[in-house]
Amino acid sequence: MIRVGLVGYGLGGKVFHAQLIQMAPDLELYAVCSRSLEKRQDAEADFPQIATYDSFDALLDDDNIDLVVLATPHDTHAPMAIRAMDAGKHLVTDKIMCLNESEALAMIEASERNQVLLSVYQNRRWDGDFLTLQHILAEGILGDIYTIESNITTYGGPHVGWRAWKKYGGGRVLDWGAHLVDQALGLYGPTVETVFADLQYRYPKDKADVEALALIHLRFANGVRYFIELGSAWMYAKPRYHVRGALGSFRKYGIDPQEASMKSGVFGVLVPEDPARYQLRVANDRGQTVEHPVSPLFGSYRTYYDNVGAALVHGEELLVKPEECLEAIRVIDAIRLSAEREEVVKLI
Repeated sequence: MIRVGLVGYGLGGKVFHAQLIQMAPDLELYAVCSRSLEKRQDAEADFPQIATYDSFDALLDDDNIDLVVLATPHDTHAPMAIRAMDAGKHLVTDKIMCLNESEALAMIEASERNQVLLSVYQNRRWDGDFLTLQHILAEGILGDIYTIESNITTYGGPHVGWRAWKKYGGGRVLDWGAHLVDQALGLYGPTVETVFADLQYRYPKDKADVEALALIHLRFANGVRYFIELGSAWMYAKPRYHVRGALGSFRKYGIDPQEASMKSGVFGVLVPEDPARYQLRVANDRGQTVEHPVSPLFGSYRTYYDNVGAALVHGEELLVKPEECLEAIRVIDAIRLSAEREEVVKLI
């Protein structure tokens, strides 16, 4: 059994990590670290058997801890991850892996130097709608794919807290963008040919200094154009996915329901999604367009930690590898460079 020390017990630590760690067959939530007394007490109420620590140093000094999980602000991921790995701990960090390519390379070097596992919590590889999209693409029912849109569009102001500020690694590109770039690379990677991005800064300067809207264009070697749009100016949300191919189109609205279920305190169950959110239209052999029924696949965020435990205990292949996450960081670096220079950035 792998004993886990979780660092951070805000929304991410409490909702997205702690319960899933505890449910994994080969993992045990052993300790939680937070500088906040209130959050440590919250963790103790949720998991009476655990130890709690008020400092990262104290957690690293506990020889009972095998695996450290970071659910902390983005700018802390690289330095805390390297310290944990240098202390001989296996390491999982929440997305985004880190702030730039040089940090990612340093993290991978620390993993290799200390011969410990390194992975990034890319739970949205197991969104039900993404799994459904993968299945549809694998069937080939849409023919050659021309474009894919992947959107997270809402209405409102900036995030509160550290996510509103660049110095902490805030902003939509480093938040949802980290998931959507990872999904794009999972479909058509290992990398992209070119990147173009346009970021708009519309928030009041005393509220946030991160982008309010992002439009990202990725071009893959197979010719697929992959568009990512993020922002908080949409009263009418765009489709979560919109795929256009030679023989048909696929469209889906709304985000995967697992997050809402977990926020409500329901964990470890299959959460169904309304098939009405899915639309698939294809051309038949007579040249007519017809609606094709879609049976949504269930998502499963717990797969991530089940796999981490199995990789450490049973030698199973790690599903989210650090090299894949490094490539996503390179793409995100190119997104920011493209927006800054207002030009296309070539990666290969």
